[in-house]
Amino acid sequence: MEYRHVVFDFDGVLAETNDIRFWGFTELFGDVPAEALARFMVFVKANGGLSRYGKIRHLYENVLGRSISEGEVDALAGQYSWLVAERVTEADAVPGSLEFLAGYGDRFDFAVVSGSDQTELREVCRARGIDGHFKAILGSPKEKTENIMELLASQEWDGQACVYVGDSMNDCDAAKKAKIGFVGRDSGLVNWKDRDEVWISDLHGLPAAIEALSRRRERGIEPQDKRSIA
Repeated sequence: MEYRHVVFDFDGVLAETNDIRFWGFTELFGDVPAEALARFMVFVKANGGLSRYGKIRHLYENVLGRSISEGEVDALAGQYSWLVAERVTEADAVPGSLEFLAGYGDRFDFAVVSGSDQTELREVCRARGIDGHFKAILGSPKEKTENIMELLASQEWDGQACVYVGDSMNDCDAAKKAKIGFVGRDSGLVNWKDRDEVWISDLHGLPAAIEALSRRRERGIEPQDKRSIA
């Protein structure tokens, strides 16, 4: 079966926004003690695909040792969105992303599943002029695996024909749990050279990466080529 559906993460896959996301947390929690903030930022960078809601809960419950209500999480998430939304909207596109969306829409269906807040994500995609490419744009507070499964069901897509393009281990894990294909994008979050996944330096290499996944599946083997599909 050929891949016919491509699902994208947003940050680090469609837009070069990871550093903006990191900056937003340092601004939002600037009054947190330096040692605790440093520990939190290590967690943030290691869990790039986790929603801001999950990250905020982690800071309070696991770093600061405090309880936090859902209302407080939502309020902080709203403040975070206010800090980063404009910068995210104006960020550079990942090389090759706009060309892929414009050039392969007749071959693939496209969707976005991101850890970003869903309302913010849809507005950002609209403001960037790319929302029309996607059958669905899904984000947090639902986690990625749940959103992928709901996407497959709502669009009646066969998971065997679907590939997820992400730049974090959270993305990779979500794809595997949903039993769909995966291509890693080297945004700096993960050293894909040391992992058994097909990966690309930017989205100029995505067509070749999808073909590589197809060939591996035809041969009945798991991903094991650590080379970049440039």
